[in-house]
Amino acid sequence: PSVCRSNKGLLLSSPTSLDNNKWDSLIDDDDDEEGLQFAQLKDVPRDMKYNLFNLKRQRDAFDAIRSVAGKELTNDVYARDPTDDTRTFFFVGKLARVSDVSLEKAISRQWPMIEEHSARLRPLELYPKWGQLELWVAPGDSELDVAYCRPDIPFTKQTRDVEGASNVRNVECGFQGEVYENDEEGFRTVRDEDGKPVRSEIADSSESKRQPTDAEMDDLMEMLNSQVAAADSD
Repeated sequence: PSVCRSNKGLLLSSPTSLDNNKWDSLIDDDDDEEGLQFAQLKDVPRDMKYNLFNLKRQRDAFDAIRSVAGKELTNDVYARDPTDDTRTFFFVGKLARVSDVSLEKAISRQWPMIEEHSARLRPLELYPKWGQLELWVAPGDSELDVAYCRPDIPFTKQTRDVEGASNVRNVECGFQGEVYENDEEGFRTVRDEDGKPVRSEIADSSESKRQPTDAEMDDLMEMLNSQVAAADSD
């Protein structure tokens, strides 16, 4: 199972494909009342331009790879504004790759699509630095551990241009972008410049590895949101 976000917190669910209407809505927002303009950046490969056909192909590739390899070849993707003093990392989706393609090549190959998706997903925080955003990865399906500030969950900064990435076929990697529903705030975390949590680990008093109840998750999300709000005001 993966972890999805709602206005009630982190809820466990099975990975599912996003329907086209949700993608249409995100794409149609490129010329909204805030005056955001998403003209294509230079030198973007045709198959990685941000349009419904390409998004669906990469989402389908993600699903196909995920169904065979599970989370072992999956990574969670976060984006941040490199000039943001609050050091907030926004969860923007998940990446998958076949076994003979490195993580670095897989994210570099899809960088234009992932970066534009990040800017569209968080226009207030990330759009101003579109074209300069940092992308970081964490182990697949680690959102819950990230929320608990587990120190053993690494965030690794990625590089836009990686030698050999252009030789990766688009079906050898995939991207499932995050989409918000019901005015949810989205998942974010505060980390230092090395990608390590700046807050102490949230204690889990349970002896078993059971998943938290909905009530426990509500309390956790309230705590995390208050921490982020405090960081924003510092």
